[in-house]
Amino acid sequence: MSDDTDYSTLPLEERLVHKVWKVRLQSYEEITKSFQNSRNESDPCFQYFNSHPDIVKKIVMDSNVVAQETGIAATIALLEYGGTPMNITKLKNCGIVSAICEKGLLSSRAGTKAKSIDVLLLFIELSNNVDPVIEEMLPFLTHRLPKLVAGNVLALTSIVENFGCHSIINPKLIIPSLSKLFAHADRNVRAEATKLTVEMYKWMGDALNTVLFPDLKPVQQKDLTAAFEKVKGEPVEQKRYTKTQQFEIARREEQEAAAAILAASGSRENSFNAGEAVDVEMEEANPPKFDAYDLMDPVDVLSKFPSDLKSRMGSSKWKDRKEALDEVHEVLSKAPKLATDDYSDFVRILVKCMKDANVQVVQLASNCVEFLANGLKNDFSRYVNNIVGPMVERTKEKKPSVAEALNNALDSLFNISSLSEILEDTINLGMKHKTPQVKISATKYLQRCLANTPTPPKSAEVDEIMAIGVKLLSDSQEPVRQASTELIGTLMKITGEREINPFLEKIDDNRKNKVKAFYETVTIKAKAPKAAPPRAAPPTNKRASMAPKASSAKPAATNNRASIAGPPGGLTKPKVPSGQTIPSKRSATSPAKRVDDNQKVASSARSLTGRSLLSSNAAPPAYPSQSSPQAIQEQPAQPQPTPQQLGISQAERDELNSLRNEKQQWLNQREQQLHMQEQFQNDKLRLNHEVATLKQENEMIKKAQTNTELMSKQKDTQIVRLKSDLDSSKLKIRDLEQTIEMIKLQQKQQLNSQQQSPSIQNLQTNHQQQSPRLFNELITNNDVRQSIYSPDRQFFHPRISSGELSSRVNRLSIDGSEAFKENLYSPSASQTTFNRFQSSPLKIAENANKTAPEANGGEGLVTDEESWKRAAEVTSQLKARIEKMKARSRHTNNKAL
Repeated sequence: MSDDTDYSTLPLEERLVHKVWKVRLQSYEEITKSFQNSRNESDPCFQYFNSHPDIVKKIVMDSNVVAQETGIAATIALLEYGGTPMNITKLKNCGIVSAICEKGLLSSRAGTKAKSIDVLLLFIELSNNVDPVIEEMLPFLTHRLPKLVAGNVLALTSIVENFGCHSIINPKLIIPSLSKLFAHADRNVRAEATKLTVEMYKWMGDALNTVLFPDLKPVQQKDLTAAFEKVKGEPVEQKRYTKTQQFEIARREEQEAAAAILAASGSRENSFNAGEAVDVEMEEANPPKFDAYDLMDPVDVLSKFPSDLKSRMGSSKWKDRKEALDEVHEVLSKAPKLATDDYSDFVRILVKCMKDANVQVVQLASNCVEFLANGLKNDFSRYVNNIVGPMVERTKEKKPSVAEALNNALDSLFNISSLSEILEDTINLGMKHKTPQVKISATKYLQRCLANTPTPPKSAEVDEIMAIGVKLLSDSQEPVRQASTELIGTLMKITGEREINPFLEKIDDNRKNKVKAFYETVTIKAKAPKAAPPRAAPPTNKRASMAPKASSAKPAATNNRASIAGPPGGLTKPKVPSGQTIPSKRSATSPAKRVDDNQKVASSARSLTGRSLLSSNAAPPAYPSQSSPQAIQEQPAQPQPTPQQLGISQAERDELNSLRNEKQQWLNQREQQLHMQEQFQNDKLRLNHEVATLKQENEMIKKAQTNTELMSKQKDTQIVRLKSDLDSSKLKIRDLEQTIEMIKLQQKQQLNSQQQSPSIQNLQTNHQQQSPRLFNELITNNDVRQSIYSPDRQFFHPRISSGELSSRVNRLSIDGSEAFKENLYSPSASQTTFNRFQSSPLKIAENANKTAPEANGGEGLVTDEESWKRAAEVTSQLKARIEKMKARSRHTNNKAL
């Protein structure tokens, strides 16, 4: 092919897949420029690639490394300038992510590998759902090529570093593969896995240790712990944002700009509201703390419990009960997250164990309660009321291990419930118990609950706690009084001194000082409700113009705003009647008043708003004192300022009110939407759980069906094999029956042969005596000889050579009696040689005489000497055969006996 060929005239579609790599390289550069010069995402240069995403896959998998790098750069331009969620979905469906992971990250060129990582980052940035991108990368973490595995781990590290793993990247997808990466044979893979794990630790913290460390070796845990210490506490920040986050940031910036404009225009209230909205959004943008519980898969433990647990727990022997709980304890200890199920029966067993006489059973049952509470979280809250009371009553045990187990279980129950759920049983069954140890433990437990509760207790709950707390302050046991002191000091830290002081009027000063001392040192988690921000002070000039009218109408009534701004218009401060005191303003460090008291004040203020102004000589209003909380309801409210006093017109005031109403409506709608969203999330979780349960059942059914089919096939194979064995057995039985019949016949024949043996010997003797004479007669009688050797006679063949006769004798069977019988008693004289000679020579002569008249002059072919020699030879052979048969017959009889 010549070098001066012009390929530019070919269509772009052909040049993109041309066999010459330089042509493809030029086409990649051309489309990159067209993407960069496009007007928007709908530019015509993107249409071909949007409709043919498989072309993009071929580009990133180019066989030439130079063209491949340029093609991946063109893909980056495509995603940057024409990437939309719809286009990204098409590209993901055609397998471009897998192509990048397999070919791009495996490249030996650093530029190609870096550009491949940029493509993956763009996919994360432009996708509405990033989980499919991560899921397509995970199979390459188990690839047989270490270089490919290390490249994919490097890409995941870059993704976590840029996007974090709290809202964009789901760490649950990556964590199961980390243990396998640390067990990889290649050290480069292990090094990249360490980098990825450290990057994830920056975002997840110690939650990663809880999930990952159980699957690692101690040496690996030690190395990772050292690496974690180096980056512990470092601030993390998301470097790249998804398209959705970019839109949200732009909207937030617009709101901040609008808030700045409102603040510059002088509308302090709107500025405050706008600033408050921005603060809320910024708080939501803070990355949440990871909980290792959310990263774990639930475990079904009920199916792993002993099937006879209920009967064993009802045994009268404490060892049986303890062994049963040991098995349950082992199952629960290995399941940090439990599957949602009905645990009612098991909880009833644990409640019964709290009254067990053996402390080891109580300790194991308490540990099981703790495992259930930590494993089920809020799903276990429905069982709290059933088990708190028996556990509080059992806190009388003084053994440290048992007491610790009970306290840990009680704390776990409070963590998944609320103060209201455990308060009644703790007070009635614990703090009112007659045993001092139960009082102490229950009071300390309630103090821990108050210190850790995130919400303040209600008024009725405070009254209930203080009623029993004050009573315990006068208990005869010092540990009980000390526990009650700490309880009241913690409650005072939550509600404030003002609310607790009325209950401590009859308590001695020494005990009050101890309560206050603990109040100053205790740490709580409850936050007092935020006080409403003060309204902006109206302009001074208009307040000054209204001052004379106000002074002539009534004396000024002081409130919070008046106390800050001072008495306006030269009004004199009203005198306080004797016996009454003005409540001082609460300091910023003290907790706010209770919510219900604030509501009472607000309702009282609304009822006194429309009261007409009195003359200057009217009596000043009475102020409530600290000792009477109910007096605050009698406090008069200052009249609402008019629009002229606020410095705005009535139209602006109406518009402000309408905006407030719209904001309130929007907030209500938002709350409803959030509530609906929460319901949807709960329904989704429930349905997902049902789906998972059904999948597990389906898998179990499939496994059972597969096992049934295998068992059926196995049974069929066994049946076929047994049938074959049966047929073989039948054949063997038939053979054995035949063998038995043969043996019986042989035995019978042997008996017959033994009986005939003497007659045969006599026959042979007579034969030897008569044969010379007989043969002499035969020689002299030519006609008889001819008749004897006639071919027509069946008992003797005229032409038998000595060799043939010997061979016939040798064919006589000495092994089988049936063959001997045939040869011995066969009626055909021409078939065997033995039968021709079993008759005596006399019988032969008689037969010859009978057939002599019929003979017609047959010619004799053998001489007398030859005949004699043959007869003698046959006789000797027969004797030898007979002796052998006798010996074999004796041997067989001996074996049978």
